[in-house]
Amino acid sequence: MQSTQENVDAYLASNSNLNELASNNLEVIFYDQSGRIGIRHINGRLPDIVDAISQSLTDNHEYNIFIYAGRISRLYEIKTALPSITRAEGSLVIHPIDPMHLTELMGRVASHVKYDMRATDKATGKKGAWVNCDCPRRIAEAYLSRGYWPELPILNGFVEAPTIDEAGRLIDQPGYDKSSGLYLAFSNQSISGYSSLPTLITKQEASKALEELSELVGGFPYVNAADKSGIIAAIITALLRRILPSAPMFAVTAPMPGTGKTLLAETAAIISTGRRASVLSLGHDDAEAEKRLGGVLLAGDAAILLDNIERPLSGDLLCQVTTQPSVRLRPLGVSSVISVPTHSLILATGNNLSIVGDLKRRVVLIRMDAKTERPEQRPIPRDHIAYVLSKRGSIIRAALAVTLAYLQNDAPKLDSHIPFGSFELWDKLVRRPLLWLGYTDPLGGAEALRDADPDMEAMRALFNAWLDISELQNGCTVADIIKVGNDYMVGGDPSYPDMRDALQLVCSEKINSRRLGYWLRSHKDRIVDGIQLLRVGEDGHAKVARWKVIKCG
Repeated sequence: MQSTQENVDAYLASNSNLNELASNNLEVIFYDQSGRIGIRHINGRLPDIVDAISQSLTDNHEYNIFIYAGRISRLYEIKTALPSITRAEGSLVIHPIDPMHLTELMGRVASHVKYDMRATDKATGKKGAWVNCDCPRRIAEAYLSRGYWPELPILNGFVEAPTIDEAGRLIDQPGYDKSSGLYLAFSNQSISGYSSLPTLITKQEASKALEELSELVGGFPYVNAADKSGIIAAIITALLRRILPSAPMFAVTAPMPGTGKTLLAETAAIISTGRRASVLSLGHDDAEAEKRLGGVLLAGDAAILLDNIERPLSGDLLCQVTTQPSVRLRPLGVSSVISVPTHSLILATGNNLSIVGDLKRRVVLIRMDAKTERPEQRPIPRDHIAYVLSKRGSIIRAALAVTLAYLQNDAPKLDSHIPFGSFELWDKLVRRPLLWLGYTDPLGGAEALRDADPDMEAMRALFNAWLDISELQNGCTVADIIKVGNDYMVGGDPSYPDMRDALQLVCSEKINSRRLGYWLRSHKDRIVDGIQLLRVGEDGHAKVARWKVIKCG
């Protein structure tokens, strides 16, 4: 083939009708003596040249080029020092390829030549020769504009530790795993202490593995056994997160700084990646927080830590990230909206962390309390991070053994088990194996979020006060409720102090009919402590809504 191409080159160099022959007879793709692919840029052959671009990218595996979130992207290591995101050195990120970057990559994966009539052919000494050139940007733009690249592999994410798929297949061979779409960015030799798991793991072996995980995190001052079970669930989740369509956020809280919240939260990230988690500062409002979170999701970070949260944690995007396999985002500088996978482990820490709204049912809460004024001064028996890194391979093996044993034993149903809605696969692969082995439910601490929710507190206060006032039992308007709340006795004290306090809580101190009406509409049909708020029609004269609370059951 090479000799044929050389003959064609020599012939074209001496032929006056160059353009016609080049257009009709010359191959766009050639191979040099080392076997490297080359591309001839010939006028009128744009489709063939773009096809050649496609083939050169397919043949080259050095630059980790994939399709991720519907875009051509690269996987590479980076060290970033952004004010809102802190990544450890050697972190992997996914970067979308724009036309300029693709132009550069095309120069790396292929040789590019064009015919220049001013150049002198070295073999014949005549004018006209093929000379090296850069890949024209218009070629890269044409390739990117196709919008569909079936020749490139689909990337569902990268992992830096062995994992398993939904069926229990162990995935621990480095490189691209076609079945799962995961890129395994590690070698088994690089994870000290790891060895491939057997094809059958007994329940006794799984219990022993769980004991190893328990010992690893045993030195922290948990409130109860559910909290310890919660961090073990976080470790297993970190290893499986890429194959889970949804997974709860893990939140670590304590009453005092210095208890070890960040250290505990980062344990799961260190085991799954060998590095600390990417730390994300949320900013001062939900809109800014969602922009920053969207950025790290686009980069494909495996573990994201929302550290030292000082305000109530909520937000639509956080809710979607935990329960949906992908979210629709518009990257900065791009007009189109793309679907981005949400398979990142989300961790959060804070002192007396407050999680409100719909997010609280999507959280595994891990509570700690050192019961001392200066918890940072209590003695620490070992360097926890160094210990985790030294035992990383063994810990990975133990965590995977817990889930694999449960699946290999036919994933038995548990009599006392109540399914965790929206997280069915996580419930099967993480929560149920722990319950099967006799561990406390990791969701046990989540009830504290419900009790601490300000909105829940307001509902309890209003519903209970309302139920005790006889004149409001047959249905009432917002005006009727406010009138009762503002009624005072002769001595100057409120006639219904509990109702007045509840209305001030609902309306943020100043009792206002518009605020109360909006609050009632947004809480219609809600049930708290067996009391339900109902809308029972409209006032016949004023055409305004009438409301009522009733005891359920």
